[in-house]
Amino acid sequence: MKITEQQLIRAIYSVWDFQQALSALTFLLEGCDFNESYSKVDLRRFRCYESTLIVSMARPFETTRGGTTIGLRALGISLSKDQKDLVERILDLRRKIIAHSSEEEMHFRASTFTILDDEYNLPHFQFNEGLHLNEQELLKLELFLRELRQKMATFFFKVAQEQPEMIQKYKEPESFKVEKNGIA
Repeated sequence: MKITEQQLIRAIYSVWDFQQALSALTFLLEGCDFNESYSKVDLRRFRCYESTLIVSMARPFETTRGGTTIGLRALGISLSKDQKDLVERILDLRRKIIAHSSEEEMHFRASTFTILDDEYNLPHFQFNEGLHLNEQELLKLELFLRELRQKMATFFFKVAQEQPEMIQKYKEPESFKVEKNGIA
């Protein structure tokens, strides 16, 4: 097994990202009945869960400023075509809608209505409050995340047996070190 220190650190942090994604997905699936109608407030709560799911799941697959991604191949993990398509769908949502506002993906209605005997025009905006992923996609994501976490656990168990010194580390951000030392 050949894995660099940088790849290992990225994989360790990816475990946390996938746990966050799975938690957000669990909250969404527990709270949302896809056969019900919901208020805008409830729809926005579901959208918050979905956004966290998408950002957290996509993070390991995006290139960091340091130039790394999760590198599943280095972990001995391969994805099926369906799983690769699912990851691409999540990455596309993250890039175009969730983390950035692509004009081609914007969805809203803007209008005006008059008040006080047609003296004033007030703007009115309506936005798509629905989810970007349907129930079937969310259920596929749940299975995928659970499978991926299991495969990663198998990888880390193997590393812990063969090279335990690689796992024994404490990493903190530089900004935390500065604050902790009283400089900030």
